Amino acid sequence: MSSKSKRAGSKMNKKTAAASKGIKKADGEKKKIRFKPGTVALREIKRYQKTTNLLLPRAPFQRLVRSICSGIDNDLRFASNALQALQESSEAYIVGVFEDANLCAIHANRVTVMKKDMDLARRIRGDNNTDFRDTMPKTGDEQLFQLPYYNEKEQMKVLRQHIL
Repeated sequence: MSSKSKRAGSKMNKKTAAASKGIKKADGEKKKIRFKPGTVALREIKRYQKTTNLLLPRAPFQRLVRSICSGIDNDLRFASNALQALQESSEAYIVGVFEDANLCAIHANRVTVMKKDMDLARRIRGDNNTDFRDTMPKTGDEQLFQLPYYNEKEQMKVLRQHIL
């Protein structure tokens, strides 16, 4: 009876040992481990918070800056330190906007950051809405007005005076 219980115990150990190593496919390769939702995201957040290196690759960012500036002047040249400072400041700005947008999403009882959170975060920060650049030719007698984002009462008075 004791030998039978030993054999049964050894069979159980073999089964649990095989199950703990992972399920093997027919090809002999292991099945990929699937983490719970949010585990990998938290790991990435911790990894990026520990590092101080830049998040955007240097060459694509430089190409972007040069393409934007080519619309203004084709003969512009940049020092490498100037491009690095521009990249560091732009990444700091973007990270700050994302942090504020995340707080807006949490305030709305959501965990997903949406465009409206980004817009609200920029508006609360007082950023001027300079996303649009008008390239239409002007005659010189046009008046351009912008909706107020700060000092709303005073700017609305000025806007009303110009319109009326």
